[in-house]
Amino acid sequence: MRRSAAPVSQGTLQGRARPGRAGSPHQGGAAPLARGARQRLPLPLPPTAGRLAGRDHQHDQQLHPRGAAAADRREDHSAAGPAREAAGAAGPPVRGSPRPDRRRRREVRSEPPAEVLDALAARGLTGVLEPARRVGGDALARLGRELAALDWDTLDRQRRALAAGAPEPQEGLEPPELAPPSTEDRPEVRAAAERGWQALADGRVALCTVAGGQASRLGFDGPKGAFPLGPVTGASLFQILAGQVRRLRERTGAALPWIIQTGPGNHEQTRRFFARRSFFGLGRDSVRFVCQGTLPALAPDGGLLLAAPDRLFRNPDGHGGFYRALAAAGVFAELRAAGIDLLHYSQVDNPLARLGDPVFLGLHLAAGAEMSVKVVEKTEPGEKVGLVARVGGRLRCIEYSDLPEELAAARAEDGLLRFRAGNIAIHVFDLAFAERMAGEGLDLHLARKKVRALAADLEPVERDGVKFETFVFDALPRAERAVVQLCRREEEFAPVKNRTGNDSIATSRRALVARARAWWRAAGGDGEPAEGPFEIFPGVAYDAADLAAERPGLGLRCGGRVVDRRGDR
Repeated sequence: MRRSAAPVSQGTLQGRARPGRAGSPHQGGAAPLARGARQRLPLPLPPTAGRLAGRDHQHDQQLHPRGAAAADRREDHSAAGPAREAAGAAGPPVRGSPRPDRRRRREVRSEPPAEVLDALAARGLTGVLEPARRVGGDALARLGRELAALDWDTLDRQRRALAAGAPEPQEGLEPPELAPPSTEDRPEVRAAAERGWQALADGRVALCTVAGGQASRLGFDGPKGAFPLGPVTGASLFQILAGQVRRLRERTGAALPWIIQTGPGNHEQTRRFFARRSFFGLGRDSVRFVCQGTLPALAPDGGLLLAAPDRLFRNPDGHGGFYRALAAAGVFAELRAAGIDLLHYSQVDNPLARLGDPVFLGLHLAAGAEMSVKVVEKTEPGEKVGLVARVGGRLRCIEYSDLPEELAAARAEDGLLRFRAGNIAIHVFDLAFAERMAGEGLDLHLARKKVRALAADLEPVERDGVKFETFVFDALPRAERAVVQLCRREEEFAPVKNRTGNDSIATSRRALVARARAWWRAAGGDGEPAEGPFEIFPGVAYDAADLAAERPGLGLRCGGRVVDRRGDR
């Protein structure tokens, strides 16, 4: 029996299944049928992006300005103002005595709660209150409220990590066993695909995209997911991924909620971006936004830094904050109530990511795994990509900088790199495991950097600081069982992280074009130009086999450079 999913409006998850065009999750294909001031840089766009925006961009241009403004108002949820201060306990003034100074009385009443003062004193951190006391007004009250909400246990862990210094080098490394790629025609792949498609059709899967970064490194002002990457249409990263979500829903008939983790710096921008584009046709109630948390930065001596007299200096807690962000927003409870027990995780800057890959899901389920990870073969020993390996019998993701050079360059008998399983940040989690990680917390990683924080004269200056973050993959050694699946780079990994060079706008677009050409030709299509940009419009097909099954209803437009459905023109 298919499980329905409950709504994902701004607080709940959509539970009504959307009827699919194809009727069966197994129709067609290899799957069984049935981030201060920044310099603005020139933005390289595809040659035809201005005149060939995707359908959702065209719809956006047609929105009445007042309608767009209303959408923005609906999406802006400003924080509630501070609560009023409680009245003082002092009685009326004695006759002949000087009238009490109201500002002084207010400052006294705004002292932080006793438990906050005790917690600061126990850690030798009471000096953090002095700037707010010097400024007066409501500054101390505001800082007190922030301190009252601080996770003191996590702060203690941060200070211990700072005192501990660098971690010990990894020893006893062994390469992991690798499951075959989703595109291989092998019995275990076909069986995994069938199992995965069934889980999707049964409404057991939520699709999760981490999108907390800004696109400033790409020369673009806005959330990274809003960057226009489509080689011909200029479709944004969000639109490219939304097309996959839509196609999966069509093929399975299941709601498949899409959970997008934003960051403090782009949360409202992202919500407005989706609202202005009518949520790319997915429905407002089936897209859920959660904002990652923050951690206080520390001074090298372990003290707290201030961004202002009334505010701690904080930084986002890293992609490892994914687990706690879901918990803080109540998403785990919503998903359980909707019958969802699997999370598919990927990052917004990889347009080739195969959201909800049924083979990956099926391999995870067949192994009874709690967490699984996709990898690609490293191209060279020095490639800057994390490594998946066994350490003491447990799978672990290791930073490339932590791997000794001799191990990084070691070769196996077949001539391939012995340690070649490069982590590409695509995972499947059991819901219960992810919730457990939210409760247990992850290892803290620190980075010593210059930060703009308050100095003794109450002016912000560049000073030494220590930022902390967590990594989502640090949960891997805690999983009792895990699957490591190899995938083909040209099919599933082309991140856009830089404006030029490796992992850049140009390299990612080239990968999109190459994959589109390969799919179109494998489907028996022809008529596309031999050179130049070529694109399969987002949502037309999930994979090459799906494109082949759909080809009779597809055609080429824009001088043969875009594949779309004839009925959608």
